[in-house]
Amino acid sequence: MSTLPAAVSDAIEALSDLQGIGSRSAERLVLTLLRNQFGLDKKIGNALIALKENVAECGICCHLCNKTDAPQCGLCSDACRDATRICVVSEPSDVIALERTHAFKGLYHVLHGVISPMDRVRPEDLRIGSFLARVKAENPSELIFALPASVDGETTTLYLIEQIKNSFAGTITRLARGIPSGGDLDYLDAATLSQALTDRRSI
Repeated sequence: MSTLPAAVSDAIEALSDLQGIGSRSAERLVLTLLRNQFGLDKKIGNALIALKENVAECGICCHLCNKTDAPQCGLCSDACRDATRICVVSEPSDVIALERTHAFKGLYHVLHGVISPMDRVRPEDLRIGSFLARVKAENPSELIFALPASVDGETTTLYLIEQIKNSFAGTITRLARGIPSGGDLDYLDAATLSQALTDRRSI
């Protein structure tokens, strides 16, 4: 018999379903919400409801946007962005990370995942069709692939390149990978060192 009320157990189980949150973390979160006296539970609940009601997917790049701004997100509608360069990423969080650097002024295309046979994620499960149609329609000068440095990320990159190789005349690049700033060679794994050698450049 459970030592917790059913509502508490259900809340813990629901939060445990979130990626990156285990049962212990979910338990701490639920108990924290129960102890809070400032309406944090209602604030979070209302925010989550609004999340589903007010957020849409950009009809161009598939990033997240306000439903009131649809079909274009703020980035796609920004005339100051370089529309000739498209950076292909896996998740909306990747756009956030890249924008935080203030180093890229082009546009994005969000696939919402990567091809993964193990997880039964197929090309048709991703925003690949809209990407191919966009490349054909917009004919950008450069495509930058910034997908995860994993087997699935590499598989997805190679798949996309294969799909466009006979019709795309622009430049195809990818993010450099290798030794992080301040990294010692003896602490790095073989894959990272190998990629660093492959991506070496003149000085």
